[in-house]
Amino acid sequence: EREAMKSSLLVLEMGGIPRSFKFIFRGTGYDEKLVREVEGLEASGSFYICTLCDATRLEASQNLILHSITRSHAENLERYEVWRSNPYHETVDELRDRVKGVFAKPFIETVPSIDALHCDIGNAAEFYKIFQFEIGEVYKNPDASKEERKRGQSTLDKHLRK
Repeated sequence: EREAMKSSLLVLEMGGIPRSFKFIFRGTGYDEKLVREVEGLEASGSFYICTLCDATRLEASQNLILHSITRSHAENLERYEVWRSNPYHETVDELRDRVKGVFAKPFIETVPSIDALHCDIGNAAEFYKIFQFEIGEVYKNPDASKEERKRGQSTLDKHLRK
């Protein structure tokens, strides 16, 4: 297993047949904690989970596929000024929602790139598809209809809810 992990090879036994999957991971050069610190964002336990967009934990959990970079250094600076001056005289919660998790002055601009969170989301989405296809035995019938593929998804969803 350790050797398989080193080579990014995953072997799963499904239906009594060992199936192997190879994954290629790339490093981003940025650590999420570092990005949060230098861009003035709340810590990783924040309601605003993403360093690249304004997604909340709930939004991120409901959207495992479509993600785009919507945060910028300049925008974080603007949000910090709103946080610091509170021009609309809002409560802390209202203000926090307005600035989307920015609470300190950003002091180093980072180049937006995929971070650990988005790698995890992407990997989870891929594993979900793999398991869905395996449960639906799509490998036996590559021309499976949409309904047949949905059955695999439904079975997987029921299993995950247990």
